[in-house]
Amino acid sequence: MKSMINTLASGLIALSAIGMAAAANHDGVMMKDGKMMAMKDGEKMAMAEDMTMKDGTKVMKDGSVMSTDGKKWMLKDGDMIDMDGHYMTHVLKDGVFMMDGKMMAVKGGEKMALSEEMTLSDGSKVMTDGSVMSKEGKKWQLKDGDMIMADGRAVLDGSVIMKEGKLMVVKDCMAMPVKKEMSFDNGTKLMPDGSVMMKGGEKGMMKDDDMIQKDGTMLKGGRAN
Repeated sequence: MKSMINTLASGLIALSAIGMAAAANHDGVMMKDGKMMAMKDGEKMAMAEDMTMKDGTKVMKDGSVMSTDGKKWMLKDGDMIDMDGHYMTHVLKDGVFMMDGKMMAVKGGEKMALSEEMTLSDGSKVMTDGSVMSKEGKKWQLKDGDMIMADGRAVLDGSVIMKEGKLMVVKDCMAMPVKKEMSFDNGTKLMPDGSVMMKGGEKGMMKDDDMIQKDGTMLKGGRAN
């Protein structure tokens, strides 16, 4: 029994490290389980003092932030600010993602290794090697930074998603605000306010859960029209 407990404890420690792998790719600070953590060169430690980032953004030990424009706000669990003052957050609460070649499952924000095939609510199946079988029978492969939500919506690395009124670009399983105009492979252009200009001149506006993939495909509510 003692051996089993030690094994489980070691596994939980390993999973916790993997769970912060995306954030560990960036130096900065992060709110984790209600506590502020500082990250440097992949190492993390409790945030011991208030910090001023390179752009002048100030982050306090209690997770409050003072932006360069004087706006004060509070970090939520999973939110991060890197040393340049860039805000990032997690977009996946329930689903699966690939990071460093490993498949991870997320449930209620808790992360664990994907140890067996998972069937999502839309009928899609995700295998432990990152291969995906859609409900239509189409097979494709997740790459590092790619995610699939529990309802089957894919959030691929480089995609842009509107979340709680904020336009966010996904990179390495984290999301950061869109601050300038973006152009996609098919000629679609996206403005920071969420307005979209299609290649043919058609205009649109992003709404919550709408997504534009790296190739310019626009998904309403995260799904193809």
